[in-house]
Amino acid sequence: MILGALMLTLSVTSCHKDSDVMLSYVYNDDMAFYAANRSYAEKFKVFWKSMNSTYSLWDYEKDCGLDWDEHYRVMLPKFEGLDTLENVSDDMLKTVMEEMVAPLHDGHMVVYFFNHSTSKYVRASPNLIRNSVRPDFNLEDFSPNLQPYSDELQEWKEGDTYVLTQLRHIMQTKGIGLQWAKARYDELLAKQDPTENDATTLVLLKKFINEIQGLGNQANPLESYNRLVEKYAVLNIPFLDPIDENFENTGIKLKYGLFKDNIAYLHLSEFSLSSYLDNASFQQYYGDSKHATEIAKAISDAYWAWFNAIQRLHKQQKLKGVIIDLRSNLGGSTNDAIYVLGSLAPKGGIQYGYARFKRGSGRYDYSPLMPMMSPTMDADHEVVDDVPITILVNCWSVSMSEVTVLSAKQLPNTRIIGKRTWGGICSLTSQEDFTSNYTGHIGKKNVTPVYVNLPMVGLFDMNKHIVEGNGIQPDIDVDLDVAQFKQGRDTQLERALQYIRTGN
Repeated sequence: MILGALMLTLSVTSCHKDSDVMLSYVYNDDMAFYAANRSYAEKFKVFWKSMNSTYSLWDYEKDCGLDWDEHYRVMLPKFEGLDTLENVSDDMLKTVMEEMVAPLHDGHMVVYFFNHSTSKYVRASPNLIRNSVRPDFNLEDFSPNLQPYSDELQEWKEGDTYVLTQLRHIMQTKGIGLQWAKARYDELLAKQDPTENDATTLVLLKKFINEIQGLGNQANPLESYNRLVEKYAVLNIPFLDPIDENFENTGIKLKYGLFKDNIAYLHLSEFSLSSYLDNASFQQYYGDSKHATEIAKAISDAYWAWFNAIQRLHKQQKLKGVIIDLRSNLGGSTNDAIYVLGSLAPKGGIQYGYARFKRGSGRYDYSPLMPMMSPTMDADHEVVDDVPITILVNCWSVSMSEVTVLSAKQLPNTRIIGKRTWGGICSLTSQEDFTSNYTGHIGKKNVTPVYVNLPMVGLFDMNKHIVEGNGIQPDIDVDLDVAQFKQGRDTQLERALQYIRTGN
């Protein structure tokens, strides 16, 4: 029995390299990753072989001119060349990695190789390379500004739950947080006859001011800030409350405005609305803290103001149009569809395209195409099909933003305005493991020497075309004039308003 077990182990190990059986590239499989820990060529081999059996777009890549086998023959010597060097800088490795991924079209793909020369991870992304030459590529952090249009608005609400925004508020707002601590320190320092308690408070305030100003140098500013809150609670600094760690994953910026001619505008920076709008999720994430509840409630208040304005005005036949602003929206939860476009469309969902899954380790082992549906609101709501709906997009409208665009194209009264989207529509799975469909993440982030963030499904539009890597063209192409934006004019927003008001 022992000899049989040994022989079985040897046979599995010896044929592992060339076997057609699916390899587990998810966890730190010694057989898959051992050599890759100390060799650039072996890192490339892990990437190439795992992609060969798990990637969802090989026929599309072939149509785009990529010969994956020839790519192996071209790229392997370049990684072998790195192995001959005594030291390989991160820039040197990144250059070769970018050449490795450049022909691929997956818009979500990010590849990480551990550089054993520097002990750092180096990343490369095909669509980052492809889109970096676009004029609006520098708008990743773009956020529209309704302030210049305040005279044209009859209602206006905003919310911002990003951790860095909360930290800036605590650091910069007069009368709270850091600014209160500085004012209190100066006040005590100026006292002619400070008490012993004053002297102790001065010491603590000085330490607090120095430490909170150093948060920008911390690897995890949220964790460091929350430690400061606990450490200096004795000072009773106004608004020095803990920031809920849930905001790290659910942070969002939302803006609602109702123009005086009854055009309802909504901007959201990403799709993470469900945690704010679903009552059970809201209580789970934010219900334990008064501070967190107040911050999170600003999002739900702004959203429901938008939704209720549409319901009221449409029933009164006074709604002139709707603008959904998805510029620089990097995507997020598909469940959010019911709250955005799904709150304007009929019940039953919107078919926006087709999907197929990887159903075997062979390069072209795919499932048949299956309809893909975007959910719509089940609760009774106004179906807005008789006034214009516009969707604003740009280079950084990605993933769920693009699914929303494909869905909007199935409604007769919608127009897409702005610039071509990113081109990353194939869906991701949040689990860092293989799915039953033979795809998903390759390796484990910050653990294995190779890690690939890889979609689990190939998506097609209603014409059964793949738009991955290319993005979706708007119906009305218009640039954001950055110079005018700085002066208070949003050329893309104004083009949406023009279309709704004139039909042109």
